Amino acid sequence: MTKAGSTSIEAALAPYCDIIFTQSPTVKHMQLRKFERFIRPYLTSINQTQIETTCLFREPIDWLGSWYRYRRRPALSGHANSTDGISFDQFVASYLSQSPKPFAKVGRQSKFVTQKGGGIGIDHLYKYDHFEDFLTFLSTRFDQPLQVPRLNTSPELPLELSAELHSQLETDLTLDFEIYETYAL
Repeated sequence: MTKAGSTSIEAALAPYCDIIFTQSPTVKHMQLRKFERFIRPYLTSINQTQIETTCLFREPIDWLGSWYRYRRRPALSGHANSTDGISFDQFVASYLSQSPKPFAKVGRQSKFVTQKGGGIGIDHLYKYDHFEDFLTFLSTRFDQPLQVPRLNTSPELPLELSAELHSQLETDLTLDFEIYETYAL
């Protein structure tokens, strides 16, 4: 999942993996549907059939806040993706619009974890704010304690969101909130 510690997790697991998808965000942050369509068949063809999927899922407003803060970093200053000089309300309003500006085109978490016909398709879905449980799961699967460095973190900024936009997010991201509250551990 984007903005859920993927760079840090990748760094922690890389020494133990035979296959690593890095560099390209499109491959690194692969949606379940693409995994099922392209990667699982390949793994099955080489007799890797005991495959489990896992993902960290962030509280939807916190996830958007991380995108907002990440895109505010100085390296993006002057780029269309930069949120420099834009309030969190403006970011969310654009995100919710029919034609979001480049800085607000971040997708939906629910698209990462749902199957083609709908429904959650991830075997082990964890809340981002329960990272220690996720780390315990990974340590158990890799049969050793794992250390996850803090990499690629977003700058700390206060996030203020109007009640109206908060309500609209809850309506427009109903599935994301449902996944976070109901399905993620």
